[in-house]
Amino acid sequence: MSVDLNQTIAEASLDNMHDIIVPDAVGFFPVAPGWYMLIVLFLALLLPFVMKRYRRYKGEQYKREALKELSTYSEKSKENSIALLSLAKRVALLSYGRKVVAHLSHEGWWDFMEEHSVVKVSTVFREEMQQLLYDDTYSLDDAQYDRLKQTVEVWIKRHKVQKNV
Repeated sequence: MSVDLNQTIAEASLDNMHDIIVPDAVGFFPVAPGWYMLIVLFLALLLPFVMKRYRRYKGEQYKREALKELSTYSEKSKENSIALLSLAKRVALLSYGRKVVAHLSHEGWWDFMEEHSVVKVSTVFREEMQQLLYDDTYSLDDAQYDRLKQTVEVWIKRHKVQKNV
């Protein structure tokens, strides 16, 4: 019996033990059907939001293009000043349609700009722009040009768009 006991003790010693065999890790996929339904539900709820953002992005493409064009008018000249006024009018035509904007000029145009954005145009500024357009000898100084460029930039960025145009 002692031989059996010694043999059993030798077999049970720690030196004779093998490493524990670890099972493979449980994978993430395939997931349970409930997770698929939850993913589909999440995507269905996310889709209208994404579509709205995409439509808004595409709808404001003209603003990005106008701002890009605005950045090209860095040289202070009479031609660029008139081009800035033209750019503002083109943006308004795209936003509000020809029927609303095309006939506007002088005070009506400036009132329209004030009414449809945060731009506030002083009487002095209006007179300066009238002189610029109709007096061949008149040109804007640096401060006036910067104010015009800033006014057009604010108009492009912050005008309120009419939905049914």
